[in-house]
Amino acid sequence: MDEIYNLKPESIFDVADESVFFERKDAEHKGYINSGNCYELYYAISKYYNPDTILEIGTRNGYSLYSMMLGSNVLSKVIGYDKNMDCTVVTRDNLSSHVPSGVHFEIKHEDSQNLSELDGQYRLVHIDADKSYEGTYHDLELTFKKARVVLVGDIGLDSDERSARDAVLRYCYDKKDFIKQTHLIESHNGIYIIEYKG
Repeated sequence: MDEIYNLKPESIFDVADESVFFERKDAEHKGYINSGNCYELYYAISKYYNPDTILEIGTRNGYSLYSMMLGSNVLSKVIGYDKNMDCTVVTRDNLSSHVPSGVHFEIKHEDSQNLSELDGQYRLVHIDADKSYEGTYHDLELTFKKARVVLVGDIGLDSDERSARDAVLRYCYDKKDFIKQTHLIESHNGIYIIEYKG
């Protein structure tokens, strides 16, 4: 997994359109957006796995989804869910012009907590929505036999918030017979990679 770090650009702005990250100069967001240790790693992870299909649960403004899109050169489908309608609209507007031609792109106003299964198979799924233990575990359950690689973002390396982290560890224990490997990426606030067998 060290190769992921080698694929990381110095700055996401070396490979991305800066205008997508429209909060880059906002006091609340500039720290992580400009850290050189956040979206750069989503890009590198995608470059490493080169997914043809990506699903993001919890798009917010689409920054991580965009970074993962940039990392792949074989994309055929990109789907995003967000339970906040404003985020759905912003992500769609923010990313639509950056989707490669021929790629199916859809951002859905959807609360993953109300789903019993995903709508299809995905090579890469990024979970970045409900950070409670129950919410994270539920979203992980959705990926079982539906995804090859799962990323759980912002698992709280820099905080005392352990809910999402505990859910990831419990899920990996419960599904250990189906998991090929796991890895913690030391990013701005932690990305946990789960790679299923198969």
